[in-house]
Amino acid sequence: MGGVVGVAVYKVNVSLPEDLVIEIDEAANALGLSRSGFIAEASSRYVTDVKNLSAAEQRQKDFERAFASFRRIGAKLSKQDIQDLMDQTRRDRDRDTPEEWRR
Repeated sequence: MGGVVGVAVYKVNVSLPEDLVIEIDEAANALGLSRSGFIAEASSRYVTDVKNLSAAEQRQKDFERAFASFRRIGAKLSKQDIQDLMDQTRRDRDRDTPEEWRR
């Protein structure tokens, strides 16, 4: 059996609609892959997409949690404290942003 040395390969049985099998065979043929190779590649890409989506969702939750914390902290600051923080953030941005990126 072909494939990567040291990687276990399992045979699985799946049920697919006939029209999907026809489309898979056409796409696999156009790419020079076997049906099995095409399904393995498509499955691998889908699993990666699902993992990336889960990671993106976690990042979004992390951002939302951070923003909520910033709002709570901000509610306790004076207007001068907030202005000082904004001014410092702008100075940091200007210092760290390449000249060609500035408008």
